[in-house]
Amino acid sequence: MVNSDDRRVRKTRRLMTDALAKLLAEKPLSNITVREIADMADINRGTFYLHYKDVFDMVDKIQADLFEKFNSIITNYMPTADSKRLFPLLEKLFELLAENANLARALVSKHGDAAFINKLKNVVREKCLADMPNPQPDKAAEFDYFFSYVSSGCTGLCHAWLEGDMAESPAEMAALAERFIKGSFDAAIRH
Repeated sequence: MVNSDDRRVRKTRRLMTDALAKLLAEKPLSNITVREIADMADINRGTFYLHYKDVFDMVDKIQADLFEKFNSIITNYMPTADSKRLFPLLEKLFELLAENANLARALVSKHGDAAFINKLKNVVREKCLADMPNPQPDKAAEFDYFFSYVSSGCTGLCHAWLEGDMAESPAEMAALAERFIKGSFDAAIRH
């Protein structure tokens, strides 16, 4: 069993994750081999197998780890119904993206995993809905459209930032996202 708290283990996993991210930028997951990851990470295949069963197991574990961090941020920073401030939540999410930029770029690329992105959107939706007042029955469909609009916009904003050299800080992106979300929400409730 590999001790994941060991600094060397974390470094090896980071090298493998970076290699996977680079390969995902070039081709679909189904075409990536353990040999390619090992060669790019400058490790032997045996080292890879100490950590993962195969490439799909690696992706599953990486996604589970990212999902756990994402879910923790959503749980710990989600504003309450009486709070209008999204900034702390958004800043933490952009910091997570920045810390995992290569992998995040790969996940939102054309070879990325749309199911993973949808899973993240569903967590946000569930957490948002838990704290928001129920929409009026005649407005439920409109709320679904609004949420889809905002979540797709936020996903697009993250994608553009990751692809655009991430010139802005996580705090600057959080402020921008908060402004866009609040503007959309204000427009939706005035209607």
